[in-house]
Amino acid sequence: MISIEGVLEKLGNNSIMSTNSDSMSKCAACGKGGDNLKVCTSCEQVSYCNAKCRKAHRPKHKKECRQLAAERHNEETAIINIDVDAIIEKFSKIEVSDEELFADPPPKEDCDICMLIPMRGERIYQSCCGKILCYGCMSASNDEMNKGNMKRCCPFCRFPLPRTEMESVVRVKKRMAAGDAEAFLTLGGWYERGKNGLPQDNRRAFELYSRGAELGSFQSHCSLASAYLTGEGVEQDDEKAVHHLMLASIGGSDTARSMLGDAEANRGTMERAMKHYMIAAKRGHDDSMKEIGLGYKAGKVTKDEYASTLRAHRASRDEMKSKQKPIAEELG
Repeated sequence: MISIEGVLEKLGNNSIMSTNSDSMSKCAACGKGGDNLKVCTSCEQVSYCNAKCRKAHRPKHKKECRQLAAERHNEETAIINIDVDAIIEKFSKIEVSDEELFADPPPKEDCDICMLIPMRGERIYQSCCGKILCYGCMSASNDEMNKGNMKRCCPFCRFPLPRTEMESVVRVKKRMAAGDAEAFLTLGGWYERGKNGLPQDNRRAFELYSRGAELGSFQSHCSLASAYLTGEGVEQDDEKAVHHLMLASIGGSDTARSMLGDAEANRGTMERAMKHYMIAAKRGHDDSMKEIGLGYKAGKVTKDEYASTLRAHRASRDEMKSKQKPIAEELG
């Protein structure tokens, strides 16, 4: 039997390499920077102002380009060949006790710019540096870019924003090759929804979510649970769905916690359902707070439990507030 603590410790120790932005933010031939540089389509490691610069730099870059292109091919091959069956078997051996399940989850991750906690769903993955930014900071940055006060670049690392859908996919794959769990989750979402020029492929999405979960992404566990519930990309299995919801909840997913509450409520085990709702509500989850209100009216939650949960919920929501977030919500 594998202990949950041991697995979580192993899954959390993934190293993330930084993307080298110098070779991409300046023309490899003349050294000029800019927002309209063209990426070398073979190695995808250098950029050029135009076809003239690319042609002039070709004799010097040709040998290196072939080597880099071969390395990229090997990395992508390793990424594609995900042993899903082995990953599924690994997670099936994890047993979760009630003590572990109902323990306080880890703190939420802050936005890497404003240091505030993003509200549910309001998180944007930056494929250049692997950082997670909130909608508020991205909205403020986009406003400055539109005014001409800021170059069209990542607000955190200042690397130029991708100019095409293909470039976005290439950048995420580079993060995947570096072992970035969030990159697997991101690409899996694009395959699930058929975004950024990729075909809709639920099976491919399931494979990527599996690898993301193995590397420590608890949001990936939540996506795996949804796949098992709907039967999209994998055979429908409620038991496995609940198992992944448990792992996601332990990792800090309030959405998964709320879904566990729903599952317990459907079973008629209301005491356990309310425990899940209270944990999520205290972390600012609105839907769970509504369920606690209904539970209080139905006599499933005491007055003291309702009051303490409501206070914690309001405090968590206040921690997530910022001047830019309401603006971002309106634009969204």
